[in-house]
Amino acid sequence: MNATWLKSLIFWIILIVVMFAVFQCSQNSENKKQASALMYERLFHCTRNLSQKNPEVLKHIQQQLKPELTQAELMELINECRKAHPLQSKENYIDQIKALK
Repeated sequence: MNATWLKSLIFWIILIVVMFAVFQCSQNSENKKQASALMYERLFHCTRNLSQKNPEVLKHIQQQLKPELTQAELMELINECRKAHPLQSKENYIDQIKALK
């Protein structure tokens, strides 16, 4: 009996599982890195209009802020801000950029 297909199937299953495990490990280590200044800038741009629209969310975000946040923690704060202040259309942002003087 020729079991070449079975050996091939087992090989590909093991390869896919190993690749998935490596991807998960790299994602976890990336999320644990300290957040960059660019991420804090994104949060700033999102929160600067919250004082008028949703001061409770702004206060919550301000209480959570500290310089050593991880990327995952800062992304949670950015997501909270986005829920309170959703993105506008691309066209609106393009018009706003073109209107800058």
